[in-house]
Amino acid sequence: MRGKLGNYIVYKVFCLHSKQSATDEEMPMIRQATRLPSKPGRPVAVAEFDRGEGVYVYVTWTPPEDDGGGDITAYVIKYGYRRVIGLLPNYDTVKVAGDTTKFQFTHQLKDRTKYQFAVAAENTAGRGEFSEFTEYIRTWPGEYPEMN
Repeated sequence: MRGKLGNYIVYKVFCLHSKQSATDEEMPMIRQATRLPSKPGRPVAVAEFDRGEGVYVYVTWTPPEDDGGGDITAYVIKYGYRRVIGLLPNYDTVKVAGDTTKFQFTHQLKDRTKYQFAVAAENTAGRGEFSEFTEYIRTWPGEYPEMN
């Protein structure tokens, strides 16, 4: 069943094999976006080292000012490091479902390496532009940790 309400398109989904049925109050409303979201705020990245677990980088950002008229369904974090000074970084991405504005990198990153991060928001219309990149952050700043 589908109905239109202003800028909202309401979808009702029914499970055929359920013994219980959801009421209208329990059905979530999905806002269909009319345009792509704007850029999120420039992320902030903080590196931490745990001798037992290794390197962690926490990335946080602010949501875009314009959600495109629909709910933010995910964020995509682009991250990369420079292999050789002067060459462009190699980038990879990770997708964070929902509207959370933080992510913890654990096993994806290498020790003693400089990384930078950018974030893009997604809604039902697609992916918006990436934010500005962070400054490069070392996964282990300064001297190497002493290992006993």
